Amino acid sequence: AVVSTQSTGGDGSALYSVSLITTSASPSISWLHHRMPALLESEEEIREWLHGGQLQSQSLLSLLHPRTCISLYPVRKTVNSVHTNGPDCLTKQDPPKKRKSLTMDKFFAKKPKIDSSEEESKAESKVEKQDKEQESILGSKEDIVKEEIKSQ
Repeated sequence: AVVSTQSTGGDGSALYSVSLITTSASPSISWLHHRMPALLESEEEIREWLHGGQLQSQSLLSLLHPRTCISLYPVRKTVNSVHTNGPDCLTKQDPPKKRKSLTMDKFFAKKPKIDSSEEESKAESKVEKQDKEQESILGSKEDIVKEEIKSQ
């Protein structure tokens, strides 16, 4: 369902405004998004909506609720291209086979517990490694101090 208006702009040109009305998602698509377009299913509902100025607001609002008339199925990935337009876009496809995500599997894998002494040892060696890297970039700490004394 939409609401549209036409008005005249400051320069006299026509201005068109259209708003798509949404409602809560039906159970069949709530996994995708919490809202869905408000759909009108019958000719009678469409007539009521189009000629709604003659009806009570509550009567029109009763038309706006989640609908189950939508069916979902996988289609080809080519539908994602603006250059593709044809009946193939609507052809039902078999769902893709699930692939294992090694990265996610590693992320969620149960990690062995490390005792605190091992953790401390790893942290110390990390700090030592960083110190060595800094020394190799800047020179030794003694050389830096000597340079500072010379410059004073």
